[in-house]
Amino acid sequence: MTEFSRQSKVAFLGAGKVGGSLALALANAGYPVVAVASRTPASAHTFAARIDGCTAYQSYQGAADVSDVAFVTTSDDAIGPVAASVVWRQGQAVVHCSGAASLDLFDGPKSQGAVPGAFHPLQAFSSVENGVKSIPGTTFSIEAGDDIRPYLEQMAHDIGANPIFLKAEDKVLYHLSGVLMGNLLTCLVGIAGGVWEHIGYTRAEGVKALVPMMRAVADNIEASGIPDAVAGPYPRGDVGTIRKHLEALRERDPGLLPLYCELALAGLPQAVERGLDEDTAEEISLMIKTYR
Repeated sequence: MTEFSRQSKVAFLGAGKVGGSLALALANAGYPVVAVASRTPASAHTFAARIDGCTAYQSYQGAADVSDVAFVTTSDDAIGPVAASVVWRQGQAVVHCSGAASLDLFDGPKSQGAVPGAFHPLQAFSSVENGVKSIPGTTFSIEAGDDIRPYLEQMAHDIGANPIFLKAEDKVLYHLSGVLMGNLLTCLVGIAGGVWEHIGYTRAEGVKALVPMMRAVADNIEASGIPDAVAGPYPRGDVGTIRKHLEALRERDPGLLPLYCELALAGLPQAVERGLDEDTAEEISLMIKTYR
């Protein structure tokens, strides 16, 4: 069995925000990140310039050849084709960072004797600089065999992350939870900020006003958990206030009304957990459904 360690040479095939953030975090933790290749040569050179001892290669094969562990950090759809374009050595590791994909993307490399793995950060990356800062405390999901699993687990610990282990059949739901929290939450902020356009302000001004509230919500959840952090008119049972919301949306922003109703109905069980009595919850539910 191949042994992987902190001395194993690491390469990145793909030079986006996720790959760049992970590579810099690994380099800061003492891992030898020696090579990078990208579809866009300029991206590879920018990536390599951030890390001492890292060389930008013109081809994925060139970067893979000098590594013991190659991370494929392209878009999800490109992982399989990029991995298939490389000739792999016996015992060389190939690892992707997709949250939804399993190890079947690496059936070709595995048939050549390569060791497959998956190492996914449950985090939203807006830039390499911010990405590196966000990695400590981030959960990384690992799917791997016994030959590389301890290495990836230790790697997560070394960069300050929290490793968890997933089965192939659980990865899509795991990833979906991250999309709800990352992508869709971001969209929801944009939608909430857009409501301010109806009261004489821009969406950007609305978002600026709401961001401190988002931070407080995150702090409350971290400190108190769910359902104790659930707040607002729903756990309080403020039927009149909720009716005012529904009426205002129907009159001034009817396109948003269905989304508000669905989110409110989906959150009612947590309001009940928080202390809302069942009768009031049923009253609220029936009211919302008449507007939906």
